[in-house]
Amino acid sequence: MFYIHKYTTRLEYGGPEEGGWWYDSGVPVERDDWEPRQHAYDNEETAYSICRGLNELERERREREEDFDYHSVLAYRSTHYAYLVEDAPTPVPFPLHRPRYE
Repeated sequence: MFYIHKYTTRLEYGGPEEGGWWYDSGVPVERDDWEPRQHAYDNEETAYSICRGLNELERERREREEDFDYHSVLAYRSTHYAYLVEDAPTPVPFPLHRPRYE
């Protein structure tokens, strides 16, 4: 099965190397309005197609409702969501470990 999970996302500061770098982080949305088991598909292609549509709707929502873009230094003042396809029914925050600059 393929599950579509909804995450609250933001950019995290990784470190000062080479002028500074950032990485994406996400926390699963735990609300009554999103239940991953209701968004389960046996077909991977179908799951990804629906996920792309949900991310497009989210982009449109952000443009209408949020003041700051995801990459803005003031992005913490806005809410950003992302939908991801995963094969586990329970979503987990990402990344599991803070990335390191190599």
